Amino acid sequence: MLDISAPHSLFNAEAGSHPLPVDEREIAAVLRASRRCYQAQPYFLERYGERGEAFTRSDGGYLATLADHPQSHVDSQVIWLARILANRGIPRWLMEMHLDLLVTELTAAVPDRAAEYFKLHCAAQVLREERLAAISQSDFDALVAKFDSASGGGLKGAGALLVAAVCDEYCGLAEAVPSLVGWLGSPTRFSPKWCVAATDTLAQARRLAAQSRADAP
Repeated sequence: MLDISAPHSLFNAEAGSHPLPVDEREIAAVLRASRRCYQAQPYFLERYGERGEAFTRSDGGYLATLADHPQSHVDSQVIWLARILANRGIPRWLMEMHLDLLVTELTAAVPDRAAEYFKLHCAAQVLREERLAAISQSDFDALVAKFDSASGGGLKGAGALLVAAVCDEYCGLAEAVPSLVGWLGSPTRFSPKWCVAATDTLAQARRLAAQSRADAP
């Protein structure tokens, strides 16, 4: 699991060459945020394992370095990375969460840079507003609760992932749902009850997103 005492542990050769923090306080904060992501969303570990942890750490490190840039650059890079991940089975709602955790941990670790780190919160808000344009938070939460009740349990947070993927689909990410459901709705991995609940949740979420599109000015 994550070793927050190892500065080199942000580096991931598979992620290629990109900037990473050099301040040990920031490095430790990034690792704490990564660990909290994995604790909050078992999906990460269940699907992507230790290799996924390595990418979460390196992505978190890169995101932390964006605080040195103007807000427009932060937003564009976050949107770019979030789109890539969403089309690979990681809904952008998870990027929202990761960014919020990074802001919390980085600000606590280096409070005199709070204004710079706040740029990450603003980028998360861009993603959040796009998600809410598809499905309101109240409807989002209601669909998640309904899935949790109907599915019989099995993986914490799965309902939110399903609804979030439909929001990404609404925003033009064609592979957002298939790349998630190929794993999260697999009958070889989950019960028939779970799979039916997942299918129903996607259908209901798509109806709400379609209505939002129809109601848009």
